[in-house]
Amino acid sequence: MLTKNQKKHLLAVLLILSSILITAPGTSSVSDAAARKISSVSLKIGKKTVTKKTYSLTKGKRVTIKVKVSPKSSKKSVRFKSKNKKIAVVSKKGVVTAKKKGTAKISVTVKGKNKKSTQTWVKIKVNEKKTVPMPEPAPVKVSEIKVPDGSSTVYGKLYTPEKEGIYPAIIMCHGYNGTNADFVNECRYFAQNGYVACAIDFCGGSTRSKSSGKTTDMTIFTEKSNLLAVFNHIKTLSNVNKERIFLHGGSQGGLVSALAAAEAADEVKGLILYFPAFNIPDNWRHNYPDVNKIPAKVDFWGLTLGKAFFTSMHDFYPFDHIGKFTKNVLILHGKKDAIVPYSIAEKAKAAYQNCRLISYANEGHGFTPSGAIKARKETLNFMQKQ
Repeated sequence: MLTKNQKKHLLAVLLILSSILITAPGTSSVSDAAARKISSVSLKIGKKTVTKKTYSLTKGKRVTIKVKVSPKSSKKSVRFKSKNKKIAVVSKKGVVTAKKKGTAKISVTVKGKNKKSTQTWVKIKVNEKKTVPMPEPAPVKVSEIKVPDGSSTVYGKLYTPEKEGIYPAIIMCHGYNGTNADFVNECRYFAQNGYVACAIDFCGGSTRSKSSGKTTDMTIFTEKSNLLAVFNHIKTLSNVNKERIFLHGGSQGGLVSALAAAEAADEVKGLILYFPAFNIPDNWRHNYPDVNKIPAKVDFWGLTLGKAFFTSMHDFYPFDHIGKFTKNVLILHGKKDAIVPYSIAEKAKAAYQNCRLISYANEGHGFTPSGAIKARKETLNFMQKQ
């Protein structure tokens, strides 16, 4: 039997428990509703808060609008919409693409789990691309030179910066049946960048050569003599730094330049070779193993060659000589070269003490216009580093 006081105490406990049972469900329901309600929505592009602000974007560029919802648990979905799709469009994920100059308002609608929505916006101001005017190329002076080489005369074109000064120089040598005109773009480019550039015609080196001599008298050694004569002439020019003269040759002109650099190794500053034809002697040895059976004249690729062209190099091996040049060498060679295999360039790199070989995967013998641009930029960079 409970006492009067125990009965009062038990009644108080029962009242408290019934109060908890009655009020707890109500409290939980209120809490859940609060969790489903969106309290705030803010927008960011990168690290910049752009809620109800204007964000500048260049035509053609893209940015992503990031949406921050508080509390996170209240968000059910986000919808983006551009008010002017001709100016800027926006994807379902908030990626904005600027299309043309103007301003477009991007609305952002966030739907909460309580089925109520909150909307905000950002304005995208699209600007035209800024065009940086290209600087005018530096003016270049072009003149002709005629340099004696024994009984022969070597013709060349000289490209110099218009501004007076003392400049480094580069002498450029054409390939088989070529002329100085093969290097007009290169010579102008180097002169515009502070070099005296000279391109020559080898004596008898082409049917279009402006130098003296017959094609039947030309050999790789007469061409080497021509180049050394021009080299000695360039050294005497008052606007040339004689301690910074580079030799440059392409194909057969590359072979000749390499031989001249080996002979004048102490004076040549550096050597640049485009697809150098070090395989020429080997090729003709293969075609004419017996010198006694070499014809007096041979018509080859539009040029009539004399017997001396073949006999003079029959027992000559370029790789026994070119390594005498121990200064820096740059070789640029296309991997699709069908006339001078890329393996020749690799063999040349091994023959030189200080050589960098740059390969072009899709270039052949003679560079494409885009390949030529890359090559002359590499050449300029090489010379500037010396």
